[in-house]
Amino acid sequence: MKPISQKGMSLLVTNKLIWSEAYQSLTQSAQNLLWCFLAELKFTGSRKKKTFEYTNNGKISFTEYEWKKQGLGASQTYINARNSLIKVGFIICTYRGGRASGDMNKYKILVTDDLASRSEQRWKRYPLENWDHEIPKIKEYMIGKDTRFKKKKNTLKN
Repeated sequence: MKPISQKGMSLLVTNKLIWSEAYQSLTQSAQNLLWCFLAELKFTGSRKKKTFEYTNNGKISFTEYEWKKQGLGASQTYINARNSLIKVGFIICTYRGGRASGDMNKYKILVTDDLASRSEQRWKRYPLENWDHEIPKIKEYMIGKDTRFKKKKNTLKN
């Protein structure tokens, strides 16, 4: 895994994005996570020939493991940052992972015109709308469901 500081990134970011209410409402860790997602983008073509496109937008993954390995914070910090990025409309979850080893969430970035159409750029409508309902939540834990909170199987002795 390459350190995040050594990954190349080519993206034109405008003042409209940086000074938007959506970006200004993010914590420092959420801003860092957004830049980590942007560093994961891969592109082909050239801007001069007008064949430039991002090939993996919608399939971007930057996991909690990578977050911790890069020294950016703890797992809960990652989850809070990801949730706030979804809430303000900078990213959407396109695939819900976690079913097996190596199966991870995939995200689409909605920051600029190169990445998403103007109608998909939700962050521009942020103060009026938010996307709390799209934050992935754990439905229920199946492990230990039959044995927890039972008085009759108490293992404590007087």
